[in-house]
Amino acid sequence: MIKAVIFDMDGVIADTEPLHELARNKLLAELGLDVETISPTAIGRSKRAFWGEVAQTYGLAYSADALTVWEFDLLMKIAGESGLQPSPGLCELLNFLQSQQVKAAVASSSDRNYVEYILKLIHLEKYFCAVSSGDEVAKAKPAPDVYTRALKMCGARADEALAVEDSDTGAKAAYAAGIPCIAYDVVTNEKLKQKFDLCSYRVKDMRDIEKIVRGVNRNRYAI
Repeated sequence: MIKAVIFDMDGVIADTEPLHELARNKLLAELGLDVETISPTAIGRSKRAFWGEVAQTYGLAYSADALTVWEFDLLMKIAGESGLQPSPGLCELLNFLQSQQVKAAVASSSDRNYVEYILKLIHLEKYFCAVSSGDEVAKAKPAPDVYTRALKMCGARADEALAVEDSDTGAKAAYAAGIPCIAYDVVTNEKLKQKFDLCSYRVKDMRDIEKIVRGVNRNRYAI
């Protein structure tokens, strides 16, 4: 039986990816660096890894951690002014999970203060029993750390959970933690399309996850 559904944050709970790019570009510009050259190298990497490389390459007098915190501060300000909304169908899905006593949690490579800010901003914090974030674990995705921590916080085994991811990096983290992963496949830009070859399911509408949870539970009850 499914006891927990663990969601990635950015691109899954809300379409925040464009806001990340805006914040990153703003910080690069404030540092006097070439935005067009450097910004694309951040894709698919943790912020600390990206900013650590930038600081070393360009001789910045800031640590990777300081630059990451700076970017998150800019990001939260941008998000607060953006009119950000939850992903379509997510509220209905969360209400279903709550009605079935299935726990909802977040496993994100982003920092905890940012994740909690976004959940409050879009009025979803009441639905999530746990947040496992990148600044609370040793290694960011694709390492399994945020997922294994989320499982412990939910009191669930890997085979009692589902993960929801919109990237191959996130899917690798869920797979490494032993959690079946649902691909939230809504990206239309062909250059940004993901393979999702490690995912067990693929959806384009959050509400379809209800069918997966019901189906898995039904199958497991039958065993």
